[in-house]
Amino acid sequence: MLHAAVVIPVVRYDEPHLLFVRRADHLRRNPGQIGFPGGVIDPTDRDAKAAALREFEEEMGVPRERVRIVDRLEDVVTLALSVTVAPYLGVLDPPVEFAFDPSETQSIHEIPLDAVYRPGALHQGVEPVQHEGVHYTRYRTPGELLDYLRVP
Repeated sequence: MLHAAVVIPVVRYDEPHLLFVRRADHLRRNPGQIGFPGGVIDPTDRDAKAAALREFEEEMGVPRERVRIVDRLEDVVTLALSVTVAPYLGVLDPPVEFAFDPSETQSIHEIPLDAVYRPGALHQGVEPVQHEGVHYTRYRTPGELLDYLRVP
């Protein structure tokens, strides 16, 4: 199983925004996917947090020193069960200027955090997962996600 790490970046505008990257279409892994900046933990990374910050800088073109990690969330096993992801909640103060490499990132999207609160924006449910003979059940509710996204 691969191990990866991501930063869930929130920009502290008067109305906070979540940042997402769209991966370049030609990439071998997850081409065109929209998600949080991050990637596989390299052997040269000190730890998962260092990997998340390195990938954040590479994919967004924003110096890693600009993002302040405020929380480490629970690991997530992808539906494909081939990657365990360590998510880190990070905040940035505006202004934020992106200088991403188009060979890696196709675009960057800013979504108002308020949009996540709109009725119907999030769905709740149960996700049964089996991995290496062990059965897991993941409960996902809008409230659970919103608790993670509150900016201190």
